[in-house]
Amino acid sequence: PRMGRYDEDGKPVEIRGHSASLVVLGTFVLWVGWYGFNPGSALAISNPGYANIASRTAVTTTLSAASGGMVTLVYLYFRHHIYDLIAVCNGILGGLVGITAGCSVVEPWAAIIIGGIAAMIIQGVDFVLNKLQIDDPLQAVHIHGFCGMWGVFVVGIMATEKYVNQVYGTDSRGNYYGLFYGGGGNLPSFPPFGNFCLSGWAPC
Repeated sequence: PRMGRYDEDGKPVEIRGHSASLVVLGTFVLWVGWYGFNPGSALAISNPGYANIASRTAVTTTLSAASGGMVTLVYLYFRHHIYDLIAVCNGILGGLVGITAGCSVVEPWAAIIIGGIAAMIIQGVDFVLNKLQIDDPLQAVHIHGFCGMWGVFVVGIMATEKYVNQVYGTDSRGNYYGLFYGGGGNLPSFPPFGNFCLSGWAPC
């Protein structure tokens, strides 16, 4: 950990960043860039099918990011009675990471839930890591690690049959859609295995 990050009793000591303005600017640069990443993954917009996919993906990306920021804002205000701008920015990024895997195959209302839960995952992971005195100044493990795993996992739960068929051209006989929509165990069985493989590969 950084010097002075934890006191003699092992309690975390907050170390303020140097420029909140640059943090906010960087967050919005990333947010705008995510529209090239998520909707842009449709790779075309020349026909109505691709246009629908790209526009829906932009909506789910926006809602999840906004939900992550708002949930963080409300949670920290009720818990600590402060408005923490830096934490809100990280909540936004958590929402963006959480929605990326399923951005084209989930409903907009599901994106709000995904982003909100991603924000709470950041807070939970932060609590655990601080208890273990593991210092992550950028909360990179929180956001890209655990919110990413949540995003992969939730595809197996909330991916709709209609959108999966539209995006990937599969048919419903394989039941490759979310568990909440009666998709059986085919699609939901992949995310845990995928997260296991990614967790093993990432430290290498």
